[in-house]
Amino acid sequence: MTALQLQRTPNGLEGIRLPLNSYKTFVPLRDIIRLEGQRNYTLFVLKSGHRILVSKTIKVYELLLPANFIRVNRGCIINITYVDFSFNGNFRLKDGYKIPVSRRNVKRLEALRPAA
Repeated sequence: MTALQLQRTPNGLEGIRLPLNSYKTFVPLRDIIRLEGQRNYTLFVLKSGHRILVSKTIKVYELLLPANFIRVNRGCIINITYVDFSFNGNFRLKDGYKIPVSRRNVKRLEALRPAA
């Protein structure tokens, strides 16, 4: 088994290989909206609407993913390029999903959020 790592295609697309059924599929980082921790599993939610459940903790991916992926609370990492807007300590993503942000992270995330 190889170590989990980010990969780059010959045309420069950066992504990660995730297990899907009996094979691994390449998922471009730009297509990942958020990751949700579910005990010892992580659910990847993609721009296409697909969901991929992986048997690794969210902490593994927190350490692996680049700076535009931010852990907003104990159970969720978001791709800040998909943040639609923030309100009352929450973020709404472009897919309509509302995410509560821990008090500790609100100001830090507001500063990182790309301008609309």
